[in-house]
Amino acid sequence: MITNDQINQWKTNGYVILKNIINKELFKKCKKFLDNTYYDKLHSSKDFGSNGKVEFFSNTVLDYISINENLINCVQKLLNTEKITLIQSDAWGKYGNNNFTEQSNQDQRMHMDYGNNTFLHPPSWNNPEAVAAIVYFSNTKETSGSTAVVPRLGDNDELYQQPYINMPGQNKFKFYNNKNIAEEYFKKLYPKIYQFRKQLYEREILPEFEVGDILFYRLDIWHRGTPVLNGKIRKVMNLLWRKKESTWINNWNPGFTKKMYYGYLEKFFTKLSPLQRSTLGIPLPGDKYWNHKNINFLKARYPGINITPYLSKL
Repeated sequence: MITNDQINQWKTNGYVILKNIINKELFKKCKKFLDNTYYDKLHSSKDFGSNGKVEFFSNTVLDYISINENLINCVQKLLNTEKITLIQSDAWGKYGNNNFTEQSNQDQRMHMDYGNNTFLHPPSWNNPEAVAAIVYFSNTKETSGSTAVVPRLGDNDELYQQPYINMPGQNKFKFYNNKNIAEEYFKKLYPKIYQFRKQLYEREILPEFEVGDILFYRLDIWHRGTPVLNGKIRKVMNLLWRKKESTWINNWNPGFTKKMYYGYLEKFFTKLSPLQRSTLGIPLPGDKYWNHKNINFLKARYPGINITPYLSKL
């Protein structure tokens, strides 16, 4: 589903756009659900995300994208490990409006996403810890609102020299979400950083996304959200996976098991493959966690679950 050239683009430039990753029938059902969920100004998001409305586990058809094996396989190849954990899944509609106040996300400032996903700074470029993705359910030729990215141009790229602190909310800099207000702040108080950030906007590219396209990117790539046309609604799903051992990258969603006890999550979990469960923190078959006792406990808790893959690796 993902070629070596595409993997190398993500590793080198910091992003890649893939098509036809998710089954068309599943995608069609998910698009219909989102079209019926975010259909006007009142029912669309006023800021980033669904505010809990359609976060995983949502007990909707969108959950089958969150644990889609094609997506999982792509992420495993990008991070070069089988052991990944899903830490964000949220679908939302961004309504185009004229709100350009200082914290509005209608026309975002240039930033990196590590800032509100971990307390730590990103590692060296050749040791990525996470993969973020945006699944597009809208055609940005019709809605606008593409995600602008600044490709990294090799180890000597002056815009990608660590530490990455030349952005609102980092170091001592005040946080502004709006592009124009953020850049005026730097221009007035920190002119050298303003000149640095000016280059970011000069180098940004604005892909045109079609329905079904998926942008895979890193937490340490410069990017930003751009304005949606007034009155239009751009629908996307944001996802994020980390390497299992990178526990310092925090969960964005509330804990998934919080939805237990009512049967629907248990039923969903029972039907998943070991690969899909592994992204929710369940050890893969062959892991030292699994022995006859623990496998029997799993079967006792989830009647009907297929334990054969776990037994076969003992």
